[in-house]
Amino acid sequence: MPRIRSSAGHVTDHGNGTYTVQFPLYWAGNVSIKIQLVHPSEAVKVLQRVREVPNKRTFYCTFVDVKTKDNVTRQCYSSPNSSQSTDQLCDWSKPEVNGTWICEKPEELPCATVSKCRWDSGKTWENVLGLVSQQEKKLFQKPYLEEELEVDPKEPVRVLKAELPKPQHLPECTWNTSSGQGHWSGKIWWSSVCNVRVFSRGDIRRCLANKTVYMHASKGGDNIQWNISVRYRFHHYPVQVGAWNIFNDSRYIADELDATHGGPNTVIVLSLWAHYTAEPLDMIQSRLYAIRGAIHRLVRRSPGTRVLVRTGTTREHTGGELQYYLLGSDWLAYQITEVIREMFVADSDVFVLDTWDMSVCQPGKDFIHPDQTMVDNQLNILFSNICPN
Repeated sequence: MPRIRSSAGHVTDHGNGTYTVQFPLYWAGNVSIKIQLVHPSEAVKVLQRVREVPNKRTFYCTFVDVKTKDNVTRQCYSSPNSSQSTDQLCDWSKPEVNGTWICEKPEELPCATVSKCRWDSGKTWENVLGLVSQQEKKLFQKPYLEEELEVDPKEPVRVLKAELPKPQHLPECTWNTSSGQGHWSGKIWWSSVCNVRVFSRGDIRRCLANKTVYMHASKGGDNIQWNISVRYRFHHYPVQVGAWNIFNDSRYIADELDATHGGPNTVIVLSLWAHYTAEPLDMIQSRLYAIRGAIHRLVRRSPGTRVLVRTGTTREHTGGELQYYLLGSDWLAYQITEVIREMFVADSDVFVLDTWDMSVCQPGKDFIHPDQTMVDNQLNILFSNICPN
């Protein structure tokens, strides 16, 4: 059975109603072209407008009296709420890290009794759907949504020869050689710009031996035999999770970085995009700006610390329901990916783990939590940066 190959094309908007789509030719043989219009420009304008509405997602925190166990629940906000005076609010915002988290203050309990917080999907969807008109809702239905465009020629293109450098002849995956471009061959992603190696379990153990890996937005654990330590902490609110989360377990990432003792055996991986697609774009921009400053301070006091920032990926939109596009369209995720690229692409203290292209043309289905093939290949890029040889 022939190995299935795929790569992502890149679109240039000429600003006059015409576009150019370019596809690199990474292999010899038949190549079929697929072009999909995810959203027309009219729908993008709706996404832009809705994105910039603050506090459209609904969050709650509970406050608990430790003596009586009595508790009350109050609504919380990820952006300043000008409709209430400061004495009516519990404010855990930190201007120095550009973070905002505010809750309505209980009458009978102090702010310090805050216990857990959660996202309310039902009320959020009600709020968000109320921001678009009936006419605008039609833009997120067929034939306007995810429409396959007619391609000429319709028959596969025959590529006679593809001359690409072998991976071992490519430069190491460092801060100035993004791994974002390449192609899938079967279940392996081959970068066209840096040497992404395929790591076995033994390779991984040897690569991470005696290292500590801090991951913000992924699970963690330890391997005692190889002295590998993996530490996980979620970023601070807003967190779009329906389950109750312990409030005091959350930290602003800039603060965490300032408290980290790094060095050559320390690796930090940041993945911050998914819970911010529904927020005004300046929220993730400002938080990343504070995080970038903290990264620079960390690397200056602890030279050799490796910091990687992952971009966004494509995701599922359950049942094609409108609220999933308004809160998490791939267009929204791509805007954050562009912000991450712009923020860190020229920063020698950071390696951008660019996973957008590999998700666009992945062998499996789009999903917010990628399948094992995607995860394995993202890890290959990560390990190729940590252990290039």
